Order: sequence, then C-alpha cells, then structure tokens
Amino acid sequence: MLRRIGLVLMVGVSVAACRPRPAVYVPPPGVDVVHYDVTLDLRPETLYLNGRARLEVRHPDTLTQLPLALRGLEVDTVRVDERIVPVRLADGRLLVSLPGGQARSRVEVVYRGEPDEGVYAGEHEGQRIVYSDAWPDRVRGWLPGVHHPSDPATFELTLTVPRGHEAVATGVPVGVDTLGDGLRYRWRLGAPAPTYSYAFAVSDFAVTTTTLGDTLPVRYYLLAPDSAEAAELRRTPEVLAYFSRRLGPYPFAQYATVQVPFAWGGMENASASFLNADLFGTGRAEETQVHEIAHQWFGTHVVLADWRDLWLSEGMATYLTTLFYEHADGLDAARARWVEMARLSEDDLASLTELVPRGPVDPNTYFSWVPYRRGGCVLHLLRRRLGDDAFFAALRRAYQTYRGRPLSTEAFRVLLEQESGRDLTGVFDVWVYRWELPLLRTQWRPQRDRLTWQVEGDERTLLGLPVLLEVVQDGQAHLVPLSEGGVTLPGDTPPRVRPVGIMLRVE
Repeated sequence: MLRRIGLVLMVGVSVAACRPRPAVYVPPPGVDVVHYDVTLDLRPETLYLNGRARLEVRHPDTLTQLPLALRGLEVDTVRVDERIVPVRLADGRLLVSLPGGQARSRVEVVYRGEPDEGVYAGEHEGQRIVYSDAWPDRVRGWLPGVHHPSDPATFELTLTVPRGHEAVATGVPVGVDTLGDGLRYRWRLGAPAPTYSYAFAVSDFAVTTTTLGDTLPVRYYLLAPDSAEAAELRRTPEVLAYFSRRLGPYPFAQYATVQVPFAWGGMENASASFLNADLFGTGRAEETQVHEIAHQWFGTHVVLADWRDLWLSEGMATYLTTLFYEHADGLDAARARWVEMARLSEDDLASLTELVPRGPVDPNTYFSWVPYRRGGCVLHLLRRRLGDDAFFAALRRAYQTYRGRPLSTEAFRVLLEQESGRDLTGVFDVWVYRWELPLLRTQWRPQRDRLTWQVEGDERTLLGLPVLLEVVQDGQAHLVPLSEGGVTLPGDTPPRVRPVGIMLRVE
C-alpha cells in the first residue's frame, strides 16, 4: 500500500481513522481459516447487501467458541456443519458456538445490512463507483472472518449487481451469469492471501487487456474520464517479469489494476491492485503500480506474522520498487530514490519510532512512514552488509519458504543469517529494534574548504560497508564513500549531506 498522494512516497490518513473502533482483533491460537466462499447481492445505489459466507476452518478440537470479526451487519443465521448454532454479536465479534471434539468445521453465516465500514461509494469526474477498502481490518464490514494478516486463505466471490454495472474483484474471473434484472459475477483466488487484500469494485469501466508471456492476463480497469491513461501502466508486464525473475514465480493467475477514488495512493489487493483515481495524468501512477505489484510477493502472499512486522510488507515493497528502477532505468534513478527514502524531515524526526516494536501494536496507530522508509533503508543496509548474491538469494528463499505462510522479523533474520553465514544480531539490535537512529555528525571548515564527518551510535555495524553520501554544494552533487570521513569542496557555501539509502540523523 502507498499512503495518500504526495511526492514519491505517499502520506495520509485512513478514511476510517476518526471512527470509534473495537479492540484490535487477535486470532485465537490454533485457528486457521483455509477458504472463504462469499456470496454478495449488492445494491450500489444504497450499498445495502445480502451476504452469505462459508468458511472452512481448522481449529483445536477443544475449541467450543469461534470468534469472527464482523461489524455493523445483522446476522440472520449461523450454521456449523449444516446445523444452526447459537451466536452472540458484541464489540465487533461474532461468537460462534462449536460442538467440540473435532478439528475442522464448515461455518456458514447469512447476514445483511448497509456496511458502516469497508464498502464505500465515490465519484471521479462525475462517474460513480462503489468499492471495498479492507485494510487493515475493515473487511469485517462485509465479511465475517479471522481478519489478521497471519491467517491467509483462498477466496471465492460471487457478486450480483443490477444490470448496467460492471464488477471486478480479487481473483480470476470465472464466469458472468445474466439474470432477469442483474448480472452475477464470479471470481476465484487459488493462492492464499490475507483478508485485507480481498476487494471488489463496481462501476462502468473501460477495460484494457494485455498479457505477460502467453498465459498471464494483465487487465486495466479505468474510469471513463481517464480511459486513455492506460498507457501510463504500459510497463506493468515488465515489472511482473522482473519480480518473477528476482523473487520467484508470480503467485496468482492474473493481475489487474483498478482505478478507485479512495483514501490511499494504492492498495495491494491480491491479484487486483487499486490505484488512486487522481494519480492518472500526474506521472505518479507507474511508481505506485510498481509498489503494489511488489506486494503481491511480500505482504499479499508471504504474509505478516503480526502487525509489528509491517516493515516486511511495506518496507519490502518500498525497497523492491527502487530495485525495479535500478533494473529498468539505471543506477542513477535508483540512487535518487534511495536518497529520498533515507531523507528525514523535522516532522519525521518528531514521529520517529523503532522499526519493530517489542510488544503488540494497533496497525491503525503504527501505520506511519516508519515501516515504509525506515524499513526500506534497513533492507538496503542488509544488501550492503551481505552483498548482492547472498541478499537476493535470501529474498528468493524467503519467498519460497514462506509463500502462503506468515513471516516474522526474527524468522527473517535467521533466514538471512543462514543464507549469508553472518551473525546479524547486532545489525538488528541497532537498526530494527532500537528507537533512536545513529547520528552522522558533520563539520564544515570553510577556511579549509573541507567537510568532515563521523558516525556515532551505529555500534560499528557500518564499518567497511560500501555506503555513499550525497554531498550537495551550490547545486552540484558529489557522491562520496562514507568511509572516507570527509571531502574537499571548491566553494564557500555550507554543503548539504544526505545518506544514500542508509537512514541516519544528520547534524
């Protein structure tokens, strides 16, 4: 996900941020939803829906009550293995009674109402669109389930809308049925993904289709006012191909891009990313697209063990985006992004936190620039520490090992150490778990035309690494190795120093 539209990396606030929220959903131990089969009958003019969700759930055979996250809808019936069971709905939890003595259940929930979160209506240049927006757990507004990133599942959606509307959703389209007064669309997602990446949108789209190779459909669903802007996404197959080579095979059976007037810059819905409607025509759509495509590997298929590990999704997508531009546009294009990734404003310093908190976190309050840019910079540092061969081998191994499974920060560290043969405990202590960033202390001596520097607080973790500084004086940029400790400059103007891809406080 990229946050609200800004320059290069986006900043903003969820549309639901100011609403009262139930406590953060914590999945019960041992519960694993394997598959969701969802049927929705949606009235786009009011957002009213009738729904039925069938869940295949693994759980301990001692479990007698299954808590599912659901908010704002009326529940008609709940069945477990075809038998109606008593339930209780309170504080955003649907408490489903289980018979006990079995380790797998089929749960069916029938519900209805107008969602108070998770499904929205908007307009772009006069065109109306209805869409879902599930992150981090607002999917509970239209789907009962285990809404935590550590529990990915496969997904089927059957969505009925009135005639005159077109729909797109997570998964491969498998059919459209014409009814008396409507259309019934069906999709199937065959690889597991977290529920926050389940999505649908309903409008009148202009659809452009291409392919990656001979088998992977690539579709763009744009709103009519911007239908000609599909050209901005023309490198999408190239992006998919690059990440497939770099990380491993693309996990899903299609890739779609959907233009939506929502609060984010983009959202990495599984196989169907949403991009903010206002991006098109600004020159920023492609970079957002690259970020969301990167998530298809990390965040959407390799999932988070917990919200505190968010950097393994957002930091990974941020850094992988720069790697695509390094591949496609050259090292200078990547370095410019690494400088911006590491740049710290006064506001950034005021809101700085550790990359991975020690305790549980609420994703709504933890969601900031930190897991994006600080996380991306840690990955750049790890690349410098391990070297390209070991670093990229570790990313491929992480994807191969954890696809469809949760990955934690500690498991990632262990995997990096196994792949490289290096002890990274000190690196993670300083750069991942510590609140304060190391300091780059600079001194400008104009009488000698000499700028010098030294790093404090890094516990020698940068020693010997090929780290660069961008030193700018009078509009001229110089790239200088951090290890040189200083540089002689021709002018009298105090220079500006920016680390390239390594996040340091600069004084």
